[in-house]
Amino acid sequence: MVHAFESVFEKLNVRKVEDLFFKIHPDYVQSVSEVRMEYVQCPACQQHTKQAWVYCFDGDRLQEDVWSICHECQKQFYTLQVGAKLIQKRQDIVDGDWYYINSDDKAGFKNFEELNPELTAAKGKATDYIKDLLEGKIRNLRISGTPGTGKTHLAKAIARTLKHKGRKVAFIESRKLFDNIKNTFGNRVAQERFEKQFADFDLVVLDDVGVETNKAADELSWSSREWVKLIDLRRGKSTVYTTNFDKESLKAVIGARSVSRIGENSETIELFTPDHDYRDRLLY
Repeated sequence: MVHAFESVFEKLNVRKVEDLFFKIHPDYVQSVSEVRMEYVQCPACQQHTKQAWVYCFDGDRLQEDVWSICHECQKQFYTLQVGAKLIQKRQDIVDGDWYYINSDDKAGFKNFEELNPELTAAKGKATDYIKDLLEGKIRNLRISGTPGTGKTHLAKAIARTLKHKGRKVAFIESRKLFDNIKNTFGNRVAQERFEKQFADFDLVVLDDVGVETNKAADELSWSSREWVKLIDLRRGKSTVYTTNFDKESLKAVIGARSVSRIGENSETIELFTPDHDYRDRLLY
């Protein structure tokens, strides 16, 4: 639209320019003269590419902009706007598939209750882990412990903090993760998209590792193979694993090979404490 108007202005002769100007400003007829259209400096690119009315008003030379910036700058501005909207739309779709922390979920470091020395130490390790990642280090983190001791709270605090810092973050329960894997069966395009997204995140938090596995031997075998593939996809990236199992018990659930790879370049937080009522005592 802007470009079309510019072409019209360029073709207008002086008389037509004046006629158009006075149609817009009929109250100027008696006081304005020497109306013409000129190119003036664009505030965005600093070039003389922006059109403006230039005229004489009571002896003074005045200028009235037709556009706030020139056509090329406006085109770039709209292109950037559209691009940003598309990027945000794609990110919203990815978040819908991978980031399962509700906006009303308030779990964070500020409301993590340090009910005992073990929880205080766990919080310190978690904040140190974030500092390492923000410095560009690659670290895995396994948070193991009794149900109700604050593992998921810490994991959410890590995920939310890094996402707030602009990192690409996924937070997903392992049961949901494996449901998503099963949904890609027989669809190579969906499998490739799943693997690419999983591998691309700066941080993936996998919550409740081990609960996704049924007790049947064939299910154990399949899930163990899948865990090896998943962990390999995250090589060179940081991943957080929370689980109710200690290291030895976890081997029986996801396989010794997977546990070994999780332990590479890894930190560990263990919360096997007798205080099982952590969730009931959280203040939101």
